Amino acid sequence: MKNTTKISITTEKKEVFVIRAEKSAPVLGFCSGCGNETELLTIDEAVSESGFSTIGLVGELERGTIHSIETMSGHLLICQESLADADMSPKFDMDPTSRIES
Repeated sequence: MKNTTKISITTEKKEVFVIRAEKSAPVLGFCSGCGNETELLTIDEAVSESGFSTIGLVGELERGTIHSIETMSGHLLICQESLADADMSPKFDMDPTSRIES
C-alpha cells in the first residue's frame, strides 16, 4: 500500500480600488430611489455637505428619507439629490410635547 499525502493550498486575493475625482468633476451614478442620474457622495462628504451627524445620516438612510447605493465592495454612496431634499429637523419616537409627571 502506498503512502499518500494530501496538500491543500489556499490563496487569498485582495483588491484595492482608488477613486480620485476632482471637486469640479462629481461622481455620477443612477439612483433607483430618485429614478435618475445624480451626484453620489461618500458618507464623509454627505455629513460635511448636509450638516447631519454621521448617526443622524444613518438614521435618515434607515428611514428611507435619503437614498444610497452600496457598491459591490461594500462602500456606501449617498444620493446628493435626496440629501438636499432631506428634512434636518430632529426625529422623536414619542411626542416631544408630552411630559412625564412624577
